[in-house]
Amino acid sequence: MSEPIIEFDNVTFRYQSDTESEVLEAAVKNLSLKIYEGEFVAVLGHNGSGKSTLAKLANGLLLPESGKVLVDSMDTACEQDDIKIKQTVGVVFQNPDNQIVSTIVEEDVAFGPENLGIEPSEIRRRVDESLKIVGMYNYRKHEPHKLSGGQKQRVAIAGIIAMEPRCIVLDEPTAMLDPVGRRDVMAAIKRLNSELGITVVYITHYMEEACEADRIVVMDDASVIMDGTPREIFSDTEKIRSIGLDVPQTCRLAQMLRQSSIELENDLLSIDELVNGIDKLLKG
Repeated sequence: MSEPIIEFDNVTFRYQSDTESEVLEAAVKNLSLKIYEGEFVAVLGHNGSGKSTLAKLANGLLLPESGKVLVDSMDTACEQDDIKIKQTVGVVFQNPDNQIVSTIVEEDVAFGPENLGIEPSEIRRRVDESLKIVGMYNYRKHEPHKLSGGQKQRVAIAGIIAMEPRCIVLDEPTAMLDPVGRRDVMAAIKRLNSELGITVVYITHYMEEACEADRIVVMDDASVIMDGTPREIFSDTEKIRSIGLDVPQTCRLAQMLRQSSIELENDLLSIDELVNGIDKLLKG
């Protein structure tokens, strides 16, 4: 296995209260987790489980109260490595409007590289390539505020790609999108991972999206409680539901069929797998 690009070593973090007398519960506590180079890792958990805090800790936007977060062996608490860390791990948040800063799409994508002092010809190359990767090159002269939600999110992702990170952390990037927008953003993210080899940490509450990952990490009560392949995670439907999460629709349907004495396998994830499973039973 490759080396970890992000490592959480017994990390605890709590937000500051508005009043000095009140001590808030830890947003993450005693968190140990390794994200390896080239992985596509989905992170699941209900609201308040610590997912978004994990995203912000991953590139030093937040610093641990105790423990360490290492990015390519660099400690996020080390100020002198801050720029290198943020170049290594980029973060995309839920609302693209919060990350778009310019009035023209290509200018917005160029913003990050310009701040790094990249020469203009290289910025031009990065901007064009990043927009092509996410399917937004033909919109490079458009005004971002006139784009759809899915298009804006793809522009935000292009802005991170232009920084040439080795890892991208996405915090529920499709939560505000319609099904078409979710599909387009998901396709762009999968391409980043499969074709460009960029490590992806994908925080989502859509179970079907999580099925696309190589690995799923489930958080509850500020800690990691499950870690495995999508088949391993979703085959334990009782544990998933016990923490307030659902399972993919295919898994639900397969479970209902099994409860009706139809002997299907318990690790079916996709519609095609379910159809093939039923077909085998009919032919048998």
